[in-house]
Amino acid sequence: MDALVALGLSIGILIAGWTYVALGPGALPVWAGIVAWGCFFAAGGKVQGLTKTIVSNLSGVLWAFLALTAWNRFGGGVPVLSVLVGLAALFMVLQAKIPTLGFIPGAFLGAATAVSVVVGANGTWGKTIVAMVAGAVLGYLSEMLAGALTKPKRAAA
Repeated sequence: MDALVALGLSIGILIAGWTYVALGPGALPVWAGIVAWGCFFAAGGKVQGLTKTIVSNLSGVLWAFLALTAWNRFGGGVPVLSVLVGLAALFMVLQAKIPTLGFIPGAFLGAATAVSVVVGANGTWGKTIVAMVAGAVLGYLSEMLAGALTKPKRAAA
């Protein structure tokens, strides 16, 4: 089977299952998992992409948590939030000096997803984390499944 067809098939099957579990018994934000899934491929896939995705996404969740917690403690307001978001962005970029945290888009997507889940959808930090880790792992599994479905080309005799 063609590699792209195999990948599309594996993602289609797994994402259908993820959507069912997330929106049903898991009560998780389905889009958070899909964001992490996309990050997995953007980070290069394989074990390294899985590690970079989980670590960077969760660092973004942490920076969002810290910014929103500080914002509440400082009494709120747009000027305060603006400064705190700027500081969080600064640190998400600077942390890239650490190789495992070097996937800057993953940190930004983790932070944005966390804020959309917690603030925009009245979700929880914990559900955000579970969904994002699940999405990264499902990305890895979809890559593995696609590899298993792809027949290696036979060399000419």
